[in-house]
Amino acid sequence: MILLPNIGNAIQDINRFGEILTILTRHGFGFFIDRLHLEGYLPAKSRVTRQKKITASVPTRIRLMLEELGPTFIKMGQILSMRPDLLPPDFIKELSKLQDRVAPFTEPSAESIVYDALGGPVSKIFKSFTKTPFAAASISQVHAAVTKDNKKVVVKVQRPGLKRVVESDLEILRFLARAWEKLGDVALPRKPVEFIDEFEQIIIAELDFMTEARHLEHFTKNFKNRPGYHFTKVYWSLTSSRCLTLEYIEGRKLTDLPNRMTTDAKSKLAQSLFDAYIYMTLEDRFFHADPHAGNFILTVENKLAFLDAGQVGRLDTETVVAFTDMLLALVSKDSDNLVDAYLRLGTADEGVDRRRLKRDTGIFLEQYYDFPVERISFGKALQDLIGLSMKYRITLPPDFVILAKTFLGVEGLARKLNPELNLIDAVQPMAEVILRRRYKPEQIARVLYDQLQDLWRFLKGLPNQLQDLLGKLQHGRLKIEFEHKGLEELQHKLDRVGNRLSFSLVIAALIVGSSLILSSQIGPKWGGFSILGLIGFLMSGFFGFLLIIAILRSGRM
Repeated sequence: MILLPNIGNAIQDINRFGEILTILTRHGFGFFIDRLHLEGYLPAKSRVTRQKKITASVPTRIRLMLEELGPTFIKMGQILSMRPDLLPPDFIKELSKLQDRVAPFTEPSAESIVYDALGGPVSKIFKSFTKTPFAAASISQVHAAVTKDNKKVVVKVQRPGLKRVVESDLEILRFLARAWEKLGDVALPRKPVEFIDEFEQIIIAELDFMTEARHLEHFTKNFKNRPGYHFTKVYWSLTSSRCLTLEYIEGRKLTDLPNRMTTDAKSKLAQSLFDAYIYMTLEDRFFHADPHAGNFILTVENKLAFLDAGQVGRLDTETVVAFTDMLLALVSKDSDNLVDAYLRLGTADEGVDRRRLKRDTGIFLEQYYDFPVERISFGKALQDLIGLSMKYRITLPPDFVILAKTFLGVEGLARKLNPELNLIDAVQPMAEVILRRRYKPEQIARVLYDQLQDLWRFLKGLPNQLQDLLGKLQHGRLKIEFEHKGLEELQHKLDRVGNRLSFSLVIAALIVGSSLILSSQIGPKWGGFSILGLIGFLMSGFFGFLLIIAILRSGRM
């Protein structure tokens, strides 16, 4: 069992830790607890569950387990469902089914949160406030309201006590990730602690509604001169980190569009939806990353409105350039340029077999050779291509991976509206504009100037670095750090064996000492026997019983 000397600091809620281990066991992941030597923290009643036969598939069990574990784990599963570079397709497919619909919390709690967040009672802040929410999720629920100046709004209220639960869960996840990195011998595409750090940034940002408000303002600014689009207005005076007030938009959700909508109108809406994401990704480099039908409304003015901006992605220049090259290579079925763009985009381990990667990429492209170009799914192609990163251990920028999943979702929505949508016609004009910008003389000159500056800084600092290195060598102060791989498990077992042997020696010494005291008839006495000797025997029996229980609990005699 791993010892946790600072458990009060590392894990905020030990009961929550035990609950998580119990749920892991119930869904058939007791081996994980054994591997990390955490069986000592598993409640005794949960050990019986470990013997039950579980027939569901591993991906299904993981999904059900995450749903039972609550908001933090549901959100983590949703993030993982967008990461084909980290999980196989069957896991991605199952995690995409994660349900984030929960029962609403009570109206007094909602009003008290509004009171704390906005500094006054609901009756003084709003003209009216609907007590029953019309939508509820694991992080928040949404109420309809009317402002004092008669504006219809929606008020997004965060669940009470959620921040503390998330913080506790994050500490537990980080502890488990560190233990898995230290003791695990399974080759992983990404270090668990790195992923938890990345996930923490995402979920903490979502817990701060001011972040979503700023995202909406950013989108509004970017689309200021693009007619046909609308982003929800934020009422800043009625918004805080736990309470977000947005305008109420009249219209129809994409899921509610009637069949009587004309084919031409649906085609225009599909093109408008896809164009919005082309603008966001290739021009703005800031995109909406949650494209499901419930997040869009067709307003009464026939504008496409975006309702939610909690999940976004950001792209740097290099990622946009590589993404554009990948799109053009997919269109032209050019495996050489596709591999080059792929490797420029990611970070590969040393010794990656480019020839084998190129061969696999060529096999991947063969499926599109006889396929009508207008039927190619960029999102699906990118996701399949990203899947190769697991095989070749190529680390891709997380926002690019999320972009691929986003495109897959946008294509699904667009093609439900217009099955004949030609994605090549939608992508190619913007890609060509970016290529023309890239090869402008002034752009090339700027790139060369930046590279010369980097080279000059390197050459300028090189003499000092060499002098420092030689100085350390000369004075014997050069240190080289190395790490043994695979010895942690042996060290842990030796520690456990040593502890049990020491404990056994203490028990044996108590027995021998107590026997000597009894035979010497050292007082005080009770019933003719030395009381000190009897106490020694009782203590040795008690400690011996504890040792036996510890061995039985570990399952190893």
